[in-house]
Amino acid sequence: MTNLIKKSDFFSPSIFKDFFEDDFFPERFLHRRITPPVNVSEESDKYLVEISVPGISKENIKVKRDGDVLTVSYEQESSDEVKEKNYRRKEFQKQAFSRSFNLPENVKSEEIKSKHEDGILTITLPKKEVEEKPETIDIDIE
Repeated sequence: MTNLIKKSDFFSPSIFKDFFEDDFFPERFLHRRITPPVNVSEESDKYLVEISVPGISKENIKVKRDGDVLTVSYEQESSDEVKEKNYRRKEFQKQAFSRSFNLPENVKSEEIKSKHEDGILTITLPKKEVEEKPETIDIDIE
């Protein structure tokens, strides 16, 4: 009975064999949707949205405003060079994400700017003055 139990020793000489033949990550881990972390801050004259996108080129990122919704999306294009390789194991997969944010009413939509630097996409949302709502007044009924 003890022969049926395989003892796994990390420092075993078969570690490299196991790396190439066994599943290192479970299947559900590899197919998980990747969503980058986001920081949103507010200054007196603007909002800043910072999205961590290391290793992603700005050409593959789309920033779009549709009404009062700002959407940031990314899709990795697969190249022909990768398709021609003879893989013994392939875990890199096509990746994509999409994040949407409801914009406050005091954002100057026509002046939204974005910048990609050092793996951080920074979107600047300038503020505009919002007309104050008139105070509520009770009106007598005659």
